[in-house]
Amino acid sequence: MQTVTRPRVLIAEDEAILRQELHTALQSLWPELDVVATVDDGIRAAQAIADLQPDLAFLDVRMPGLNGIDVARLARHPCHIVFLTAHNDYAVDAFDQGAVDYLLKPLDIGRLALAVQRLKQRLSQQPADLSALHIKKTQDALRWIQASVGNQIRFINVSDVLCFRADAKYTKVITTKLEAHIRTTIKDLAAQLDADKFWQISRSNIVNVAAIDAVQRSDGGLALRLQASDEWLAVSQAYQSQFRQM
Repeated sequence: MQTVTRPRVLIAEDEAILRQELHTALQSLWPELDVVATVDDGIRAAQAIADLQPDLAFLDVRMPGLNGIDVARLARHPCHIVFLTAHNDYAVDAFDQGAVDYLLKPLDIGRLALAVQRLKQRLSQQPADLSALHIKKTQDALRWIQASVGNQIRFINVSDVLCFRADAKYTKVITTKLEAHIRTTIKDLAAQLDADKFWQISRSNIVNVAAIDAVQRSDGGLALRLQASDEWLAVSQAYQSQFRQM
């Protein structure tokens, strides 16, 4: 493989501030680098890799649509990968299987500079084949939640939760018997819950799959209704792929 004189890079990160911070830092650390696209979900990342064929990609392990691991595994164009994550165990596992590097959040410029050096060294080599990439689950899924209901602290079994919903600075926990609040964000919850039992359907909602009563399509969109509820919840396009298995 020939040395790339002006390498092309894709940045896929769903947090806008971090996405811009990474973009700016890369331009400073590697002026010759051409940032061909910045995207905020996995589906757009996979499409950008296929269409733009970058030499490098920075992929968030946890993002809407497809996670970074699946984007790397399913990529139709080989490129050198650096993962972005808040979960050290996931990234180390991916690194061991062929990723060039991983960066823990929040972004550390010194650590990014080291990743840049590793990428420069790899550019003359063929990208690793990540088609068999997988992440071993190292932590049990969340089973209990401690939540506030008025002046009380309640312990809620996760299996009893119908829906988690972003609510200002908090996340609302909705069961058939009560509504409570926790400080954990929707994104952090998605990383802790069993992905086979809880599906994120938008940036604001995670639903218990077993609690889904009905799903309907209209004008290319998708919405669902939970048991014991008359409300229809819109499913964002980036999250609709998981409903193909229903």
